[in-house]
Amino acid sequence: MKNDTDIMIFVEDPGPANYIATLPAALAKEGRKTIVIAAGLAREHLLKRGIRFDPVSPFMTADDVLSNICPKLLLTGTSENPDSLGLSLILSAHREGITSVGLVDAGVNAMYRFRGRHQDSLAYAPDWVLVPDEWTRQDFIKLGFPEEKTIVCGHPHYDHVMDQKQLLSDEGRLAVRHRLLPDIPDDKKLLIFVSEGSENVQLLSPKTPLEEYNMTGRGCRTGRTEIIIEELLIALKSIPQKPYLLLRLHPKDDPNDFVAYLEDFDQIDWKAPAHELVFCADLVVGMTSMLIMEAALLDRPTLSILPRDIEKDWLHSIRAGMTTYVTKRSELIKMLADHLKTDSDPLAGKNRPFIAYGSLQRTVGFIDNLLQS
Repeated sequence: MKNDTDIMIFVEDPGPANYIATLPAALAKEGRKTIVIAAGLAREHLLKRGIRFDPVSPFMTADDVLSNICPKLLLTGTSENPDSLGLSLILSAHREGITSVGLVDAGVNAMYRFRGRHQDSLAYAPDWVLVPDEWTRQDFIKLGFPEEKTIVCGHPHYDHVMDQKQLLSDEGRLAVRHRLLPDIPDDKKLLIFVSEGSENVQLLSPKTPLEEYNMTGRGCRTGRTEIIIEELLIALKSIPQKPYLLLRLHPKDDPNDFVAYLEDFDQIDWKAPAHELVFCADLVVGMTSMLIMEAALLDRPTLSILPRDIEKDWLHSIRAGMTTYVTKRSELIKMLADHLKTDSDPLAGKNRPFIAYGSLQRTVGFIDNLLQS
């Protein structure tokens, strides 16, 4: 087959889908032909963003996909799936002499990104890795990935979020809230809790022993999200004026997993546009979800509730001073009271040294240089 495709992009999870969403159009402006291949939940995300892609047939191997498309360059997102087609595509690209680039959309779990089911964290390492910030770069260098091939380009999705912030600000926060949540009184505080996957969602890393947690919830649940939800609900009982409480589900969540909390939340949502929804909030609470980072970029007050202090490094808006965090119930009660009694966030718009607009252009420039070399 004639090699007329410059770039093939593969994604299967929502995070990588957001990362690459603006790349095809930007690369097309440089005269580069790009084909996007998608599997899993990435397909729904790309559909919502209006991004054209080809679904992966379950009967096709990585070798089949590469031989059908014959790209000059392979870009693949990373996921929690240790059997991801993206990992097999990297190995196939190595065999075929095709340059491969791993796209890392978040700093957490660097040791699992290219491990698969091996003990070696770099068993499926690509030729290059693009990372969102210097912290993540250092994580990969510590694992043994070549320093000169670990490149900080930022995160193209952050550009999109900041563009969204301008559009939503032009509409006005109260107007957006009336449009999405018309039944909430104007004088009622809105607290949105961002889920990170229920106990029934299979996570990549091994389950942490509950003895390591500083928080226990109501004492009956073992899921990380469930425990933190219960800590929030317990803490809110100490707040004189209860806010309107909305639970925003993770894309991998099944709403049925949260039936035990139906009476605790005023609303459970999984359909509204995520950025518009958190833009309405007086406070966005969660753990280490990317949506917490995005809410901080939208200049909304954000609070991370963590069962272990070590987890504060998993969310880079905490490391950058954009998101406050707590690891104990007493801290949570105080922080909730402080956040909900004020109409402003002292951290909003502050401490963004690792986020610079223009990531999309930097990423496209790097890809274009690779193709010319």
